[in-house]
Amino acid sequence: MRLFFVLVVGFASLLASAQEINYVKVYYPHINKAELAVVEGKYKDAFENYEKAFAAVPRAFMKDYFNAAVCATYLGDATNTYKYLLEVAGKGISLDFIKDETAFIGIQQDQNWRNFEKEYLAKKREFDQKINKGLKDKLTKIVERDQWFRVRGAEAFADTIVKVDRQNATELDYIFDRYGFPGEDQIGCGDGGMPIIQYPFYTVIRRQTPENQTINFSNYLMTAVRNGRMTPHSATHIMATINGNDVFFARHVFKIMTDESLSMQGKPFAAKLNKWVFRQIDGADEQRINEMRLQNGMETLAEYRKKIIFALNDNRFLFPYRSYVGIWSVNNPNIASDYLEGTVVLE
Repeated sequence: MRLFFVLVVGFASLLASAQEINYVKVYYPHINKAELAVVEGKYKDAFENYEKAFAAVPRAFMKDYFNAAVCATYLGDATNTYKYLLEVAGKGISLDFIKDETAFIGIQQDQNWRNFEKEYLAKKREFDQKINKGLKDKLTKIVERDQWFRVRGAEAFADTIVKVDRQNATELDYIFDRYGFPGEDQIGCGDGGMPIIQYPFYTVIRRQTPENQTINFSNYLMTAVRNGRMTPHSATHIMATINGNDVFFARHVFKIMTDESLSMQGKPFAAKLNKWVFRQIDGADEQRINEMRLQNGMETLAEYRKKIIFALNDNRFLFPYRSYVGIWSVNNPNIASDYLEGTVVLE
């Protein structure tokens, strides 16, 4: 509980002292409403909430511009489809990605599409020229160093890997202090023009577990959320690892996979194997967690589950939530029972 108190109070004090636009207060609440409207197929309501979010901040997230463009397409609003796709171009995403997306197949027959393509490519080139290549290269080198000994044998190079993790943590600390937390407008948000949900350097931050921690990056993560350089869901998912305590329930949904179905037949938990589940919690605890999530730019757990199941089944929108679920392979009935006790199948 002490860790929980420190994290929440720390987050609140950071937000209170901020002088910049606070995305937690003016941006994420509108995005959450927009995404829930998308889940329900209410594209007009979704689009209106996306526009409210965009009006409140200087720059929005690429995924939200993209999703607003999808909504506009389904509303038959080509003007706003083009408008927000150009914002996607301004984040470095390739035109080929856009052309392959189901939502934008039909609009490519529009008489204005050819001119739009030219404008899109010009805007992407402009973005590619203005990103901080030096910063991006520094992060790439850190990620490469993180992987070099691990892919050659984590056990054989265990001591070296510990030293590398310390070095990487120190360098990331210097980078974040000098440049701020790297976000989409600083380093882009794609790999080869294709969107990515979580940056490779996030993995390097996750190495800083309580058992082997040189630096705790929680303050950087929370500041990044406030300043619109990282979504609250990504931040809390990483914080669950580096603090050893998932106080925001970022890892709420998971699946236990098994190849030993026959040996587990007849077990009380058998019907939950190979299915998405979530752990039920006491009503008072869920209310407390929901209040904390809402205060920090997220949705309630029930709404979170809706977004996750939608993201797992619908690829038309860029919803990051499919990347926050856990999948574990378990062939021991006792371990499977422990994981699945008190869970409910997500439907």
